[in-house]
Amino acid sequence: MKKLLIYTSCLIALISCQKQPSNLTVDQMVEHAAELVTTVSPHDVMKIMESEEIFNVIDVRQNNEYYHGFIPGSVNIPRGSIEFNIATESFWENEGLYMPEKKETLILCCKKGKRSTLTAQTLLSMGYKNVLVIEGGWKNWELTYPDYCDKNLEMLAGGPAKHDDGGGC
Repeated sequence: MKKLLIYTSCLIALISCQKQPSNLTVDQMVEHAAELVTTVSPHDVMKIMESEEIFNVIDVRQNNEYYHGFIPGSVNIPRGSIEFNIATESFWENEGLYMPEKKETLILCCKKGKRSTLTAQTLLSMGYKNVLVIEGGWKNWELTYPDYCDKNLEMLAGGPAKHDDGGGC
């Protein structure tokens, strides 16, 4: 019992000594995450896509943003549901894909790069090893490769949403 009390006291002391950022703005959160995350240019992404490397492009924008334009072959998992869907077999089966392994390359995209950066930080903390963020997001991709963009015309015409966001809340 005495040892447990000593270990608990040491653990509490260590935790209280760690400097925890508080009251951060969104931009400060993105800056902090950017220190941990690897960004790649659209040209680098195209090289990966043309290679034989196993990868997934994950667009973390909301569904209504995604349908107006996206990288062909990308999977839409909004940032708010990434933790719930990234390792859920049924989600990937619904997409017609295999669930990515933690060592595979995940290329993240959002509108300009901020949501992707925060999502990449989350995925790294979940144990994914090779997470990349497209520099400048969808906007940069669209400007760099205007002919390599796709749209969900059925959704734009008001068709039913077939995408399950999943999530636990």
